Amino acid sequence: PLTYQCDNEDPSSLPLLYLDMIEEDSPSINVIECQDGDSILTYLGVDDSYIQRALPSKTQTMLNESTIEINIHTEEDPHVVKIGQSLNTSEQATFTTFLRTRNQAFAWSYADMPGIDPTIAVHNITLKPDSKPFKQKLRKMHPRIALL
Repeated sequence: PLTYQCDNEDPSSLPLLYLDMIEEDSPSINVIECQDGDSILTYLGVDDSYIQRALPSKTQTMLNESTIEINIHTEEDPHVVKIGQSLNTSEQATFTTFLRTRNQAFAWSYADMPGIDPTIAVHNITLKPDSKPFKQKLRKMHPRIALL
């Protein structure tokens, strides 16, 4: 699945892999042309099965996985995180323990991020202090635009 199919009819479609320099004094570039059906990862020395294990399967993506909420702090001050429901009980316990021991590493509010410039996290609406608020008149819209 992670292969590049070469089109030998068009030489410009062949991928070029630029590898490390051979010697510091004489830099060189190795150009490797792949054959039909060859994997680029094979030339790089990466096993396709390793990549496939690292990637989520097509049938179950990580974004669509159902989650469970876990409180990793106290009941009075809850810090809720979500972990995958497909994990077995020992993995859930391991993740929960890990997250509880590393609770201080997470920023739960802007006060927990002292190095962040407040102008990034604070939104201000500039108003004149002596101005009086008023309601603007209702503007008519074209019916076709109003439905959007």
